[in-house]
This record gives sequence, C-alpha cells and structure tokens, in this order.
Amino acid sequence: MEHSKHIWRVFILLAVGVVFVVSGRHFLVPASFGKMGHFRFDSIGEYMAKPVMHGNDASCRKCHQDKYDAHEMGKHAAVRCENCHGPLALHVANGEKSADAQVVRSWELCAWCHQPLQARPKDFPQVDFREHLISEDIPVKGTIPPKICFMCHDPHDPLQE
Repeated sequence: MEHSKHIWRVFILLAVGVVFVVSGRHFLVPASFGKMGHFRFDSIGEYMAKPVMHGNDASCRKCHQDKYDAHEMGKHAAVRCENCHGPLALHVANGEKSADAQVVRSWELCAWCHQPLQARPKDFPQVDFREHLISEDIPVKGTIPPKICFMCHDPHDPLQE
C-alpha cells in the first residue's frame, strides 16, 4: 500500500501531460488544418494571392520568334523556356520588357539534364562531359571551361552545329 502513492503520482503526471498536449494542440494547430486534407486549407488562398511569376513558351514567342521556332523544331522542344531562362516575371512586366532575361552560358546548365544518372531512361542523352570533350579532341586540363558546350551547340537546337 505504501507504494501505491507512487502509482498515483505517475497517473497524475500523465493526466497533466495529456491535458497540456491537448490544450497546446488546440492553440497551436490552425483551425483550417484538416478541413480538405492533411494540410492547412487557408494556405491555398495565400498562394493564390501571390503574383504570377511564370508564363508559358507562347509568351516568349511574341518577341523571340526566331529562337522560338528553332527551339520548337529542335531536340529541346519539350524543355520550357523558363527552365533555362528563369521566371518570365523577372523579364517582362505588364507586357513590356522590364529586364534582360537570365542567360546562363555554362556547361553546368547542360549538366542539370545531361549528366549521367542511372535513374534516367537509357535512351535519354547522357553525357560524361570530360569524355565528350576528349572525343572531340578538345584538351581539358583541370576544370571544364564554363562556356564550352556553346562553342559547338546551340542551346535552342543542340544538334545544329
């Protein structure tokens, strides 16, 4: 009997812990959580209120018809303009050019999609950049020069040399 008071203390501590967790959850979990799934439903409206940053390739065609045509006929036709040039909203605002488009001329941009990875389909063009340069008789000592891919390949139509 003497030890039963220790058991009661444990039960009291557990009860206080449960009350603390339940009341804490009540104050910390937003009211809209779980309304339409396992997320905070109010966040949808918050995201919808943000300005649109991305456009589509047709937005680029208006001013860059020649590049658009080369792109659409080339091997990169499935790659959207913004994948390489950044969000449209950083280049165009209210239908007018607001800044230069991002132009990254680096072999690392090409490597994002073309470096060898086992997870990629076997028919997807994967390039070991050092081996490719050696096979083209381009000497590489140390690091690969940044603009090396663009010396031979047009990024909008990479098979055209």
